[in-house]
Amino acid sequence: MATKFVDFMRGLEDEARAEGPEAVEQLAAFRDHFRLGRQLAEARMKRKLTQQQVAKLSRIDQADVSNIERGVANPTLGTLAAVAMAVGMEIDLKKRR
Repeated sequence: MATKFVDFMRGLEDEARAEGPEAVEQLAAFRDHFRLGRQLAEARMKRKLTQQQVAKLSRIDQADVSNIERGVANPTLGTLAAVAMAVGMEIDLKKRR
């Protein structure tokens, strides 16, 4: 039986709560990491750009663009800013309330 992603995430949330505040914080960081990659990919596709075009515009490797979009990279703020600019976005770091 296949597990739905939402069920999988609920299970992770339950496990994190059981482990304590540090695990909950790590899960939140994990979600933010993937959310940013997804937003960059959506912006790229909306502008009808390929990853190769974004790589050229941002002066980074296409493989790095792919890794960022998939949430498996740990890019510098400069790299993120370059990719964001290439897809018509900007990085805005605001403090959570």
